[in-house]
Amino acid sequence: MDADDARSSRERFAHVVRGDPLPLDLACLLISSHCGQHDTDVEAARDRLDELAAALPEPSLDGLVGLLFHDLGFAGEREVYYDPDNSYLDLVLERRTGIPITLSVLAIEVGRRAGVPLFGIGMPGHFLVGHRGDDDVFIDAFGGTVIDAAGAQELFESMQPGVAFERSYLAETPPQVIVLRMLNNLRMIHHHSRNSTALASVLELLVCLDDCPLDEYRQLATALERRGRVDDAARYLEQAADRYGGTDADQLRAAARRLWARLN
Repeated sequence: MDADDARSSRERFAHVVRGDPLPLDLACLLISSHCGQHDTDVEAARDRLDELAAALPEPSLDGLVGLLFHDLGFAGEREVYYDPDNSYLDLVLERRTGIPITLSVLAIEVGRRAGVPLFGIGMPGHFLVGHRGDDDVFIDAFGGTVIDAAGAQELFESMQPGVAFERSYLAETPPQVIVLRMLNNLRMIHHHSRNSTALASVLELLVCLDDCPLDEYRQLATALERRGRVDDAARYLEQAADRYGGTDADQLRAAARRLWARLN
């Protein structure tokens, strides 16, 4: 992706995440477009979601689970779980494998199109899907199964041994938080792999979010500087100074001036 395309995808993402309601499918596909190491056809992927919804034998939870996770074989990727491609919705649609959150977004967005009222549940350690028609019915998209609250608790305890389960873990997660969680997953992956280019692309989207902490800007500037994008690092520090003000603004502007001086 060239600089103009990257700027366009970032600006579009910044606009989309301020939407009310936030279009979850579009936000997730723009993450793919900006952060992925592949060409993303956003509109083609949305068309594919339309096609999946139209193919439901009936607009119900059972019909959706049957189509996606049995007939079409969408499933959790267990061999290379931390491959960043598992976090890109367009590639999940193409390969039919992913991690819990992307498979959950798939189910939510197909359900929305078909009139099946689903929502995300950011249970610690494992993302689930809830159904507005029954507060004791959940989809474990990674496993391709329908479970109840007791099953969700059992799943949590198998992944978090020794940690007490709380029913609040099954509360609805807003789309904005789903987007944040997806970006944080990618940030963790690229941090551990020491891929500063990919990390910078994720941080460029994280700083678009309303509740972005100041430290995200500092991390972004550091990642950009390491990639030789000194001018972009300086611009983001100046943007942070304008956004947050206060006692940090002077330090941020001073750091930006030091970066600009290196370009003279």
